Amino acid sequence: MNDSQQTAPHGHDRQPDLTATDPYRVLGLPVTATQVEIKRTYFALIRQYLPETEAEKFKLIRAAYEKLKDVQRRVETDIFLPQPPPPWTPPQTSLALDTAFHPGDALAALRRWGELGRTDFRDDFREIEL
Repeated sequence: MNDSQQTAPHGHDRQPDLTATDPYRVLGLPVTATQVEIKRTYFALIRQYLPETEAEKFKLIRAAYEKLKDVQRRVETDIFLPQPPPPWTPPQTSLALDTAFHPGDALAALRRWGELGRTDFRDDFREIEL
């Protein structure tokens, strides 16, 4: 079997990202991975990145595994992982006329905000002083 046909040593196609802060990405796992997959991946990676030769990578893998090995800690970790935003959908617009509009509503608004409903015009007329 050549290299292009081989899968990752931990049974899936994702590769570990040792520069990430997300423990799932560090181990190269999807968020939906089971506890068995997490454990299997961890042991495959620590055989690949030995603490004697690649101590920093080993520490990252170990810290990611510590966050995910226990179900309670995994739930706490999942709460604080960044979530992707929901997909954006444009608002539904209707080309039909708004039949809820009544001319009386416009007149009432003009009366409230304008001078249309004013009945006292004494301020407009004052005596001219010569």
